[in-house]
Amino acid sequence: RFTVAVGSTEGETILSTNNGKPPFDNLKVRQAMAHAIDRQAFIRATMAGAGEPAYMNLPESHWAFDKQTAGLYPYDPEKAKALLAEAGYPDGIELDLRGYNDQSSVQMQEVLLAQFAKAGIRVRFRTGTIADMSASYFGQEKTGDMLLSAWTGRPDPSLSYSLMYTEDAYFNAGSVAPPEGFNEALLASRSSDDLEQRKAALAKVQRLVMENALVAPLAFRQSIVASNAKVKGYRNNLLGKPKFTGVSLKG
Repeated sequence: RFTVAVGSTEGETILSTNNGKPPFDNLKVRQAMAHAIDRQAFIRATMAGAGEPAYMNLPESHWAFDKQTAGLYPYDPEKAKALLAEAGYPDGIELDLRGYNDQSSVQMQEVLLAQFAKAGIRVRFRTGTIADMSASYFGQEKTGDMLLSAWTGRPDPSLSYSLMYTEDAYFNAGSVAPPEGFNEALLASRSSDDLEQRKAALAKVQRLVMENALVAPLAFRQSIVASNAKVKGYRNNLLGKPKFTGVSLKG
C-alpha cells in the first residue's frame, strides 16, 4: 500500500518580462498581459489540476502572502484589449517569447498561445535548452520579450525579491530600477525579526511589484509524494527536491 500526499508548492511558473525595452517599458502592456492569463485553466491543462494560481511570487500558504495584492489581475481578456488600445496597440500586439523545449514547457506554451490570442496578443515562442534560453534572455544578448520559466523558493522571501527586481539583479533582464519605495520596503523586511513587521514590509514589496506588473506569475505546482505506508519522517521541502534526513522504515 502507498500513501499519496499533496504537499506544499514546489516552484512557481512565471513569465519574466524585459521591462527595459518596448513594448514592456509600457505599464499598460504589462498589465494587459496579466489580465490575459486564465490561471485556473492553465493549471487544469498543464498540471492536471495539482497547482495553485499565482498572483505574486509567494503562494497563499506563505506567511507573507498579501491578499490585497492577489486581487489585482483577475482574468479579463476584454480588459487586456482595452489596456493595449490605451497603450497604443488598438489592433493587438505581436510578441517574441522564449521558452524551453521539454514536453511540459511546450504544452504550457501552447496553452498560453491560445489564451493570449483571445486578448489580441499574438505570440511566437522560440525554444531551446534551459541553459541556452536563460543565458540569451538574461545575459548580454537580451533576446526575446518574455521568458517562460520557473522560480524556485528561497529560504527567505526577501531574497527572491532582491534577486528578481533590484536594479543590478541578474534576473532583472532590463536592469530597470524598481518602483519608488521598493528598496526601502525590502530593507525594512530585513531589519526586524518580528514576523508582523516583516509581513507588513513584504506586503508593500509585493504590491509595488504587482501594481507595476514587473512579472507575470502563472501558477505554483503542488508537490505530490507517494510513499510506502512503512515510511516515516519524510517531509516535503522548500525546493520540492527529496531529502531523506530523518527518514526511516517502520518495523
